[in-house]
Amino acid sequence: MKSLSLVRSVFLYGATLLVTLLVLLPVVFAVFTSFKPNPEIFIYPPTFLPNKWTAEPYILVLSQKRYLRYFLNGYIISISSTLLCLIVGALAGYGFSRYRLPAKRTLMLGILALQMLPGAVLMVPYFNMAKALGLYDTYLALILVDTIFPLSLVIWLLKSYFDSIPFSLEEAAMLDGCSRTRTLITIVVPLARAGFIGTGVFAFIRAWNEFMFALILTRGPNIAPVTVGLAELFGQYTINWNGVMALTIVATLPLTIGFILVQRYIIAGITSGAVK
Repeated sequence: MKSLSLVRSVFLYGATLLVTLLVLLPVVFAVFTSFKPNPEIFIYPPTFLPNKWTAEPYILVLSQKRYLRYFLNGYIISISSTLLCLIVGALAGYGFSRYRLPAKRTLMLGILALQMLPGAVLMVPYFNMAKALGLYDTYLALILVDTIFPLSLVIWLLKSYFDSIPFSLEEAAMLDGCSRTRTLITIVVPLARAGFIGTGVFAFIRAWNEFMFALILTRGPNIAPVTVGLAELFGQYTINWNGVMALTIVATLPLTIGFILVQRYIIAGITSGAVK
């Protein structure tokens, strides 16, 4: 029995290690490529480690105000849309969880169906609306777009998480004189902290990676996020590959560190709401 358990453990750890290596290999290769001179990237056979190390791509990215502006715009848009998404999603999810609404199931299915709508279908309507409302090339246009698309899934996740919180805790607080709003803020929200962090990370990553609407609703680095700046490195005839890799690494490094710090909350936020 012990030998069978040992074999099973070795198999599981070996399979996990293999999958991890397969996932991390392209990332590690991208990191080393960012330190290669551009001509060395195209040599055959390709080399894993650079023959000549250079930090020029990182100096180019971090020294130009244009790219720093792209990063600033990306954080402003992503953080703002995440906060707005959590506020609206929490209110909607709490309402669906605690109140008896007419046709609630139909409304929930309708909200989820919005997640299936391709974003490309809405490019022209959003562009025309932004022009008509004077929101073209503004932060507000991108914040609203980046809030709308993940909102339906955020509502579903937070609604499921609120369902897992006993209503008796809110009843006890209201018997002590708390209003419904104060109960939501002081009782429910702290208990749902893991759910908020998990869905917030999802909304932030969705906004940070958004490119299509960021491209058509802005006209330059004053408002556009880092995804648009990354696209500038792809020329008509040449591609600055080491610059692409360097900008990608710089853009993803803060997100990776943040994900590592809050990963336990992310897992708890996504899984706990699924269990009643």
